[in-house]
Amino acid sequence: MINGIGPLETSHVANTLAGSKLDQIEQLARRGELSRASQEFESYFVSYMLKVMRQTVPQGELTSNKMGEMFYSFYDEEIGKLAAQSGGIGLSDYVLAAVARNEDLARSPSNPATSVKS
Repeated sequence: MINGIGPLETSHVANTLAGSKLDQIEQLARRGELSRASQEFESYFVSYMLKVMRQTVPQGELTSNKMGEMFYSFYDEEIGKLAAQSGGIGLSDYVLAAVARNEDLARSPSNPATSVKS
């Protein structure tokens, strides 16, 4: 007993520390999943943008058949993936910032949907 304070319950402290560590691990895992999902979204967006841009250009003799279309489909998909992995056009960062901003707004005590009514 320390100056009138009851004995320190180590089990409560251990459970609290373990709980906060578990929350941190879950939050990091969620952040990793969000990062991966936003990068995949940016990859898809860049691939689709390349596909649409390619449709505005006249086709050559070698690519005006189904095999040429299939080649460019895979090519655009790979370019989209590589672009997103190397930083892309910033869409992934924007999506992550928007999600973080929405989560902060959802946790805000001034938000009437999440605040506790007395």
